[in-house]
Amino acid sequence: MIEIVLQIIITLLVLFITIFFTIPYIFLHCKAFKNRFLFSGVINYPSKKDKYLGDPTKFGLEQTANHVLEVVSDEKGSKTTGKLGMWVIEPQENAERQNVLILYCHGASSNRGKPHRIEFYKVFQSLGYTVVTFDYRGFGDSKGCRPSDATVETDCRRVLEWAISRFPQYQVVVWGHSLGSGISTKFLHSLQSENSQFLEKVRGLILESAFISAEEAAKNFPAAKYWNYFTITRDRIPKSMKGIFPTVNLLPQLQLPVLLVHAVDDHTIPHQHSVVLKETCCDKGKGDVELYSASSGQHRFVHKDSAATDAAHRFIQSINLVFN
Repeated sequence: MIEIVLQIIITLLVLFITIFFTIPYIFLHCKAFKNRFLFSGVINYPSKKDKYLGDPTKFGLEQTANHVLEVVSDEKGSKTTGKLGMWVIEPQENAERQNVLILYCHGASSNRGKPHRIEFYKVFQSLGYTVVTFDYRGFGDSKGCRPSDATVETDCRRVLEWAISRFPQYQVVVWGHSLGSGISTKFLHSLQSENSQFLEKVRGLILESAFISAEEAAKNFPAAKYWNYFTITRDRIPKSMKGIFPTVNLLPQLQLPVLLVHAVDDHTIPHQHSVVLKETCCDKGKGDVELYSASSGQHRFVHKDSAATDAAHRFIQSINLVFN
């Protein structure tokens, strides 16, 4: 009996060690596995409310309409079609309506209906802003493909195109949170490189809890830290993200005013990431970058810091006045 138990223990130990040391190398050579890790919202446990994403009132939102957009992307020579679930959140009835639309690019977790995002929408609803929020394909009720750095960029373009045609009288400010900071920076940089007409309506970029790059952010992921105990696997997972969402390289080139908002108690993506982004922009001659360091809020709740919200409001108003 003891021999059987020992054999089982040894078998399980060998299996564990094999998997443990194999995973980092899978990250390096398997793009699908890497995307699953990067876009972790795809594998989050669903909420009971997820099936109601088509009805924003189920999430406590008023003055909000659900829309479904068709999107077509050309990936590796083959066309991929899909649908994007989206909310258009109009200002509260008693709020002074602003002529600015906030295009919100959310982070890696779940979908546009997460409680902390609902809180964010309501804050800016009360300030008179129209907020357009959506799920990338593979998230929430958006369908058509598994997300990748290419498909999320295509999705952002499609939503921006729709928003500009739907609200031609509004100026647009793009807001990217966490992973959305890398996505929004990359998609705006691509539009700028193409001299896209859609960029003419975009007046500014706000990055909340932003990272230097996906590679640097991965160094702080709890799952990646376990492999750092061994020299043979150290930094393998972060290195597999090399070149993905290189915000620190792209942001200094953007010809748009930028506001960085980051809580000093953020342990998911440390505040130092935004400090480095601002310093890099300044070193490279981009002076229209501001950094607001919130005293609290951790990774998801900076909007609860009224001073941070005021800073974002002032930033939007300042750039709006310049272009009016």
